[in-house]
Amino acid sequence: MNKVIIERLPDTREIPGAKRWEEERGEFVQIAYQETMHHIAAFQIRKGFSRGNHYHEKKEEIFYVFQGKIKALFLDMDTLQKEETILGKGDKIRVKPRCGHLFQGLEDTLVIEYSPQVYDKGDAYEINLSSNVKLSLI
Repeated sequence: MNKVIIERLPDTREIPGAKRWEEERGEFVQIAYQETMHHIAAFQIRKGFSRGNHYHEKKEEIFYVFQGKIKALFLDMDTLQKEETILGKGDKIRVKPRCGHLFQGLEDTLVIEYSPQVYDKGDAYEINLSSNVKLSLI
């Protein structure tokens, strides 16, 4: 699916750009590097709960899983192509406009979200990616 890009941030401090590493003091993550941000948020998804279940016409969203594990479901609103994957600590997900997304907590999970666009509540369109989970829109 070309509306979702998933990458695992490299576990090193030796390269420029987005990366992460563990040290005695704790984990350090440089989530973004030379990217424009007009919106940033952090949210928790508790095990057994979900967030998302919508798409945006204009907004691109980037998510970083700081801790925990989620099942991510994606739906290309133009082609109706579906994709499902398990994501965990260290994964970065870029969701393009017109891509529905739903995140289900497999463990208590902490996610950082940012966007090059300003958040506009009117640009969120609810969909139904899964009817058998507890839903809570972000």
